[in-house]
Amino acid sequence: MQTTMNSCIQCGKCCEQGGPALHTQDLELVRNKQIPTSSLITLRKGELAHNPVTDRIQGIKVELVKVNGTGRRWNCVYYDSEVGCTIYDYRPYACQTLKCWDTVEILDLVEKDTLDRKVILGEDHSMLPIIAEHERICPCEGLEYLQNNYEKLSSSKKNEVEKMVRKDLRFRARIIKDFDLKLSEELFYFGRPLFQLLQPLGVRVSEVQGEIYLKW
Repeated sequence: MQTTMNSCIQCGKCCEQGGPALHTQDLELVRNKQIPTSSLITLRKGELAHNPVTDRIQGIKVELVKVNGTGRRWNCVYYDSEVGCTIYDYRPYACQTLKCWDTVEILDLVEKDTLDRKVILGEDHSMLPIIAEHERICPCEGLEYLQNNYEKLSSSKKNEVEKMVRKDLRFRARIIKDFDLKLSEELFYFGRPLFQLLQPLGVRVSEVQGEIYLKW
């Protein structure tokens, strides 16, 4: 006899779909280092991502800071297949809200009351001007345009994007060297490199004599 599920059975399937976005209710968890920034990744405004409301890959409308993923399946970094959630007592608000048998509440949270880097770091943090510089030279807000016009992009537009990919990598290399950043810190401060953000479009990368080229 089929039964209707109405409570969490801790199967871990939601945890196997990546870490949750953080909301204003989670700020103290980050400030208290119960969820340190080394476990977070930033999805920048305009980055292409799956929207569970529309069930489409599209540009996100606000900056999102998410718990990072790990492994080939990109499980939540705090999920252990043997013991389940390793931070269950102080899990993020989205995890507390999620009911896989009734997704109304969790879908209502999508891109609402989310934390961003400025709120997490505080207005006087020394990295904020550097983050702002990165946003200026390497914005993400054109990615949805590339997605919607992929088949008719001009050569000049493709070259422009390729130059931006190189600027992004040079910027990261300089900042990583100057501040001795770890990969986990880079992913929080600057998100993933632009060339990785182009992968959902089918764009691939090759390197020739130390220079990056895009394969459209």
